[in-house]
This record gives sequence, C-alpha cells and structure tokens, in this order.
Amino acid sequence: MTTQVDGGKKAVRGSLSREQVLRGALDYVDEHGLDQLSMHKLGASLGVKAMSLYKHVTDKDDLLDGIVGLMWAEIPAEPPTDDWREAIRRLAASLRDLVHRHPDAAPLLISRQGLRERPLLICHGLMRLMRDGGVPEKCAAALLRTVFPFGLGYALAELSLPASPDQGPCDEIGFIRRATDLLPAEVSNDLIRTALLVCGDCEMTAQFHFGVDLMIGGLNSYLESLSPGMAEVPEGAS
Repeated sequence: MTTQVDGGKKAVRGSLSREQVLRGALDYVDEHGLDQLSMHKLGASLGVKAMSLYKHVTDKDDLLDGIVGLMWAEIPAEPPTDDWREAIRRLAASLRDLVHRHPDAAPLLISRQGLRERPLLICHGLMRLMRDGGVPEKCAAALLRTVFPFGLGYALAELSLPASPDQGPCDEIGFIRRATDLLPAEVSNDLIRTALLVCGDCEMTAQFHFGVDLMIGGLNSYLESLSPGMAEVPEGAS
C-alpha cells in the first residue's frame, strides 16, 4: 500500500529495504541537517512508524554508519583512467565534490572512521595502477594516506569559511581594511602584508588543484631521485 507523506514524497508502507532507509536518511540530512535526524523524524519522512525502521537498522549508530557507506559508494571503486597521476587528481576532486554534495552529512566521513570495504577497494585499485606505473607500493600508500585527508579536509574547511564579499576594483584595499579591523591595532605592517598574501585573493578551486599537483610533483621528484630497485619512502612517511 502506498502512502503520501509531507512534501509530496511517497513511500511503500511495510516494504522498505535497508537501502531505502539509508537513502532516506541521507536525503533527510541533506535537506534538514544532521542534528535534526532522529528515528521518529526519518520514519515520518518515509511514511512509516519509527519502530519499523529497526527491521533494517540496529540503532542510530548503524543508521549513521549506513549513511557513511552510501557516501563512500559515490566514489568509483576502479580508477577512471590508466594514468595514475590523473587518477589521483580525479580521486581528490571526487572527495571534495562528495563533501560539497552532502555538506551536513560529510563530517561523518571523519567522525565515523574505520576499516570500510569501499575506500579500501578505491585504494586497492589505485595502488595496482601505481604499481603498474612504476611507483613503489610504500610510496603509493604514502600518497593515498595524504590525498584522502586532503580532499575531505580541504572541502570541510571550505564549508566553514565565511561568505566571500563582493569583489570590486578596490578589493585589495577592502581586504586590507577588513584585516586591520580584525587584527590588533599594534600588529606590524609585515603581518598585515602576510595576511594579504596568505588570506587574500585565494580562488579555492585553483588552490585545491595546486595542492594536489604539489603532492604528485613531490612524489615524481622523489621517484626520480631513487636508485634503481629502491622502494623506500621518505623517513617519517611510513
């Protein structure tokens, strides 16, 4: 039997699957925010009583873990290209895009970490590709350990930034005025200049890609420095 629920959504009472419950939970968080999610509210949005959800999820922790699994499933498990450098760039971009698609649910990717099959499959495919491209396994693992937190963390940091003011012909002067208003009156001109260089005029997408290219370029330079047959990683990276 089909029932109509708020917002014109339809759910089939009594025939929900775990996948539908988890998808409904992610959609609910996307629309209302993570702090608004409860079993009662989710049940109402799906057109069922909250108790019916426990046929498909053990508890709210299981529900949240399921949301994380759905988000990871949006990242392709197999590398989309045979070029490992481009595959790393696309992975980083996919991680960033994932956070921006689900800004309210994305913090769960950090707070509910653990050994999960999907990210391991992603790593497995990329490591195979990198090995085929002549990258020592330990170096490939070190790069992946860097790319994952960079892609997710950069995007989460973007979400926390205040809205950018409208730029105009005097934007640099405007930034200096804002910086001097925020900084202590006694701060040196050198620090104001540093604030202008580090915090001003930053296009976040370009800066993101620059950061990924720095990682890839760093690994390329390191590999070029290796003697034939060497497969070590820099001290502190393993």
